[in-house]
Amino acid sequence: MYLKKITVVVIVGIIASFSMRAFGTIFPQVFKSLYMVKATILVNTIFIIVHLLFWLTFYKEYASFKNALFKKTCILAIIGSAAVSLLYIKKLPFVFDSAVSIPAFLLNPYTDAFVPLMSSFLHLVFFIVFKKSIEAEEKEMLDKPILSIIVGISFFLCFHMIVLFNFIATNQFKWLEHMPRAIAVGTLPVLVIAVVLILIFYYRFYYFLDSYLNRKTT
Repeated sequence: MYLKKITVVVIVGIIASFSMRAFGTIFPQVFKSLYMVKATILVNTIFIIVHLLFWLTFYKEYASFKNALFKKTCILAIIGSAAVSLLYIKKLPFVFDSAVSIPAFLLNPYTDAFVPLMSSFLHLVFFIVFKKSIEAEEKEMLDKPILSIIVGISFFLCFHMIVLFNFIATNQFKWLEHMPRAIAVGTLPVLVIAVVLILIFYYRFYYFLDSYLNRKTT
């Protein structure tokens, strides 16, 4: 089962990506180095692509055996991850100093501001459906972890709304870590909580897959 292996990679990716983001928020002077900026973009892009691969594998090895609503909302989550992947992939020419023509809609700052919000909303919808669709034998291992990631994603949904509203108000696109220091540092503890809540799901889901695989093979 590839799903179990890629779940581990997602956990490592979340920790690596968030650690770089948190370090950069606390010590912004680090990103005066162009090499550090490029390295961060590359790490985040790899993580986002791995996350998309997780969802594709999740659908093939788990969701495809569930009811129609579960499968449809899982496809929405895949679409959300794919859309965010494009936002990061478009930065790769800068990382590798190559000249590549980028579609105009991807260069629009409204795309940067809206797509992460849309993706978080689609993932939130999926996990709400997931929680309602848990089978009896899965409930003990998955009920609380799914609730955990629902809360974590809800935090991120709020963060993305702040980014979007700030863009609408100032006509300048900025992630939270690029906003005034009081906001960047002040929201960091909540961001830590959100990431931990999301990690709880992936950690518990990894161990759940053992029992799931045993049920499928018996």
